[in-house]
Amino acid sequence: MAVRSRSDLENTVNGVKLYLSQSRSPGFPDSSNACDILRAHETCLAAIVHGPSSMPCFRGKLRLHRPAHRGLPRPRAAQRARPLPLDVRKLLVAGNRIQRIPEDFFIFHGDLVYLDFRNNSLRSLEEGTFRGSAKLAFLDLSYNNLTQLGAGAFRSAGRLVRLSLANNRLEGVHEAAFETLESLQVLELNDNDLRSLSVAALAALPALRSLRLDGNPWLCDCDFAHLFTWIQENASKLPKGLDEIQCSLPPENRRVFLRQLSEASFSECKFSLSLTDLFIIIFSGVAVSIAAIISSFVLATVVQCFQRCTPSKDAEEEDEDEDD
Repeated sequence: MAVRSRSDLENTVNGVKLYLSQSRSPGFPDSSNACDILRAHETCLAAIVHGPSSMPCFRGKLRLHRPAHRGLPRPRAAQRARPLPLDVRKLLVAGNRIQRIPEDFFIFHGDLVYLDFRNNSLRSLEEGTFRGSAKLAFLDLSYNNLTQLGAGAFRSAGRLVRLSLANNRLEGVHEAAFETLESLQVLELNDNDLRSLSVAALAALPALRSLRLDGNPWLCDCDFAHLFTWIQENASKLPKGLDEIQCSLPPENRRVFLRQLSEASFSECKFSLSLTDLFIIIFSGVAVSIAAIISSFVLATVVQCFQRCTPSKDAEEEDEDEDD
């Protein structure tokens, strides 16, 4: 139910969902039995007017202004009223220009299960952003300006089931970006600027059932070979299969669909080793040889010492004859 006027708000007094989509209502009703969902979709959230209220989950009135809100309201212990209800479970703030999520936001709003953060101006995820988000199951960060995902970007959000990062500007995803997301079932990485992706990042998602990779400028070079193999083995997890994923073939950068490729397309990469790989192999061989030589020398020394210290059989017989 979309709220259009104060009378509509009064009619939702006993409801569990409260929508504030494009609303110009002067304020909240005087009472409400539940406020599980707070929606500020396509509005410009500006301020909370603090004051007495009998609403159990709000201690003030939400005021909507046309100027864009640049950040989520930050709770302050010193304030008499809290900007957002601490027990809100579903928060929809899509369509604003919010540039950052305060690093302590989930510490104060740990009951959040559903966060719709689409179509904002988020550029990065600060370390510790999701600290305290133990109950978060749905997170939509699509249509933002994210460019990189660092290691442990979603650490502490271990109960996430659905994560959308579509339509950002992602150029790089760390292989440990999704660590601890053992419950994640749906991941959307489509329509970004990804040219490569570590298989290790996907291997950290044991419950993954649906993955969107289409709409990225993938580069089908030797670095892509491992991802191509993973995609073939997990094609059932791609909602659109291989039909919508394209990549550029070097050196002419010709765009082709993945369904046009096969393992043979990367045959030249199977036995190619980098300089680092060759160095490791050579170093390992030398180290093993040296270890074998040292071990042989030590063993020979021990045997020689044992032979010297142990009396021979002839000496024992001579000793016995002398005793007789």
